[in-house]
Amino acid sequence: MWPFKKNQSIDNLNPNTDKWSVLQGSADDGPMLIRINTSAQNWAQHPSLNIRVGFAVPLNQPNPGGLPDASENLVLNQLEDVISGYMSASGPAIHALSITTGTFKEFVFYMQNSDAIPGIHQTLQTEITSHDVQCMAEHDPEWDVYKSFTH
Repeated sequence: MWPFKKNQSIDNLNPNTDKWSVLQGSADDGPMLIRINTSAQNWAQHPSLNIRVGFAVPLNQPNPGGLPDASENLVLNQLEDVISGYMSASGPAIHALSITTGTFKEFVFYMQNSDAIPGIHQTLQTEITSHDVQCMAEHDPEWDVYKSFTH
């Protein structure tokens, strides 16, 4: 649904009601699993959610040509919950995608408060000792990355 419904207030974002689907694809180094927040379509291109933030976590035990082993993937799922919590606490934000390959996992959000990103990243780097958490933010008012996985 492009663009968002004009009468939606970002105060109505509620991650507890998000619906997700899983797609399988391939990357240069093997299979890729993409979890897509299908509920995010209702918020796509919202002018207050125009900053795309990606938290990439390289695997400690990379498996090129495959996917993470079960024990490392369990830790990554817990990291996802921690990252999502910090993003939600920073102000309006929506978790749009989770991308998994045999070498990394990335969590993609769209948010309003770009000022919060450095502090969140620093906190994650301090608190998460099991993995290196990398962060990148970009202005993406069209939600191009999200749309690339939904069309």
